[in-house]
Amino acid sequence: MITEIAISEDNEVEALLEMIRFDTTQLKLKDGSFVNARDHIRGKIVVLYFSASWCNPCRQFTPLMKQLSEKIAETNQPIEVILVSKDYMRFQMEDYYEKAGFSFAVIPLKDPIIEKLMAAYNVAELPSCRVVDERGYLIDSDARFKVEQYNREKRQITELFDQWRHKQTAMCV
Repeated sequence: MITEIAISEDNEVEALLEMIRFDTTQLKLKDGSFVNARDHIRGKIVVLYFSASWCNPCRQFTPLMKQLSEKIAETNQPIEVILVSKDYMRFQMEDYYEKAGFSFAVIPLKDPIIEKLMAAYNVAELPSCRVVDERGYLIDSDARFKVEQYNREKRQITELFDQWRHKQTAMCV
């Protein structure tokens, strides 16, 4: 079993500050419209999906993220998947998004918050997933591996959603 990656206290503080700065970040939705990130994630668990079109492991993992997103929508979960792209050019990201059939929100390419979130949540490789609450508190640092494990074992992904909600609730007490 993979253990949780520790996030240092300094990085957690930095992560919280970046989530606060989400007040000025705009997310692009599938329909092309933009929404305020803070408003969009209010009351939700957030899955930050760090990926890029040029990354082979990302292209292999992306169908699982698409399934995760579809299951979230199907079961009406208060969970928001946000693509954090490390592509170099906007057309690469947009082409990747379209071909993958993503339906989740995207932080616009080159937004300074991308690098700050990567540093704050210790993202050193792609693909990576970090699950956080709306305030930026880390709920799950190895979500990528858990999503892969649930898929491999043919387990119900909704069990993972329950784990995330349980951790979120425990953090609020």
